[in-house]
Amino acid sequence: MTQRTCATPLVRRATVGSATFLAAGVLLAGCGLTSSEPPPPPTPKDALLAAVPDEETPAFRFSAVDAAGTPVTGSVDPTGKGMELNIALPEAESNFSLTMSFRVVDQRSWLKAHFEDAVELNELLELPRQWMELDQSKLSSPQVYDGADIGNAGVIIRAADTVQQQVDGSYTGTVNLTDEPEIAEAVTEVDIAELGEQATSIPFTAVIGSDGHLDTLTMDLPAVDEQPATEYLVRYYDYGNAPTVAPPTGDVTPAPAAAYEILDE
Repeated sequence: MTQRTCATPLVRRATVGSATFLAAGVLLAGCGLTSSEPPPPPTPKDALLAAVPDEETPAFRFSAVDAAGTPVTGSVDPTGKGMELNIALPEAESNFSLTMSFRVVDQRSWLKAHFEDAVELNELLELPRQWMELDQSKLSSPQVYDGADIGNAGVIIRAADTVQQQVDGSYTGTVNLTDEPEIAEAVTEVDIAELGEQATSIPFTAVIGSDGHLDTLTMDLPAVDEQPATEYLVRYYDYGNAPTVAPPTGDVTPAPAAAYEILDE
């Protein structure tokens, strides 16, 4: 590779004239000129990582199903460092489920929780139905804004091997769940040790939308012992059309002890 460097004699020239200015212009135009060799094309893995939401991504919506089969929906506002997510947790051996909504703006977070088909439980537990602001010092894992990629797609892709782009435009490969601590934290509901050798080669599929942003990422987690096969699914969509996320207004109350109890704190 050849490279032309800038010469310093230009600074020492004192002669004023068209020839001098012409020479200076030619030399300055060549400063930093490098060879025209094109950079290598991005790999499929590079293309996927570039499509993952970051802090410059416009607000978007998401839906996901974690490794335990729990559905989560919401929206992320990277510019405002905010996100809102909704989770419905079925209660075993009962006829009701607990619905929780979280709103996070930078270092602050709020919770709204109510029991479906058992409204009296909110009253029994003295659990307000409006937004409750959480005290971060009472949480073992503070609920604060921690980046746009709420579904850990980037963590999963970085742990991927043999990523290939298929004829339909989708991307496939395998993920090594033992690669680093971050990937294990993304699937905490899975007993990676029980998966054994299977944990090093979990198949995944990802799709990039026409707007260049990541659309979906799916991991197929196999069954092992009493742990059934499940699908880890993340979908990001509606880029640029989702609402901004701001602190709740109106009747907001500090979270009572019952709120931390349902969070297992």
